[in-house]
Amino acid sequence: MHPIRFEASTTDGVHLFHYLPGDDLAVTRHWPGLWQEWPEEGTPYTEWAVNNNNMEEVAVYVGLVWQLTAGLDRYAIPTYYCDDAERFLEQKPMLVSWEYEVDAEAPTVTTRDKGFVLGTAKPLRAEPDNAGRAGLFRLSTPRDLVSALHAVIFDASSEITVFAVAPGPERLQRLVSALCGPTPPTLADVLEEEAVFVDLTIGSDFGYYDSITVASRADLRHRVDDLAADSARRISAYELRLDDLATVPDFLRAMPELAGVVLDVP
Repeated sequence: MHPIRFEASTTDGVHLFHYLPGDDLAVTRHWPGLWQEWPEEGTPYTEWAVNNNNMEEVAVYVGLVWQLTAGLDRYAIPTYYCDDAERFLEQKPMLVSWEYEVDAEAPTVTTRDKGFVLGTAKPLRAEPDNAGRAGLFRLSTPRDLVSALHAVIFDASSEITVFAVAPGPERLQRLVSALCGPTPPTLADVLEEEAVFVDLTIGSDFGYYDSITVASRADLRHRVDDLAADSARRISAYELRLDDLATVPDFLRAMPELAGVVLDVP
């Protein structure tokens, strides 16, 4: 396994943490069954969005995103494929004007993050006039995050931005208002004292790279480091037991321990 390390910085009162593994993805030993025949249901992909291109590291990312945002209400923008996200999540999105953009081809932190840009959703089947806006969806469980990944992951690169805010309709309305203003917001605009922002970008084609960006007004350094270290321990334990995973059900039983979350537990 490769260690998970977040690079820390501070801008305009916002604490930023970037994980950019490049070619050194965290999981280095993979289950051979990812390249074999699977049943029609209950597969690594249907349960965890894991496939033989975007492999077990995806489950690690799901766990990190969920644990980094624990205790808050989570809302996500799956970029571009809003219509598909609506189908997979079985919910109507709140349409907003602005979404966060990460350039998955850029090799460095400073060149990847583009900030908030106008929404890039493709035309919706039901409401084509909403093309160009972004869809904000509620995530209630880790399975919802996986469903959002199902909508986007087979592009050259895919991106999901999670806004975790204090529970309650008033806080949600302030988030939506910040994402619907006449000018692009900054991270400082969308974050309040309790909020956590997490952008997950996954590169699928050659030359596109994974990254996780975490932002908060609070200094989450210890929390980020602790979760990264815990993920590293889980990855090491998973790689040691790979030879014991004979079937797809065996693999699926190993995933919650690797990710640190259970799919249907909020």
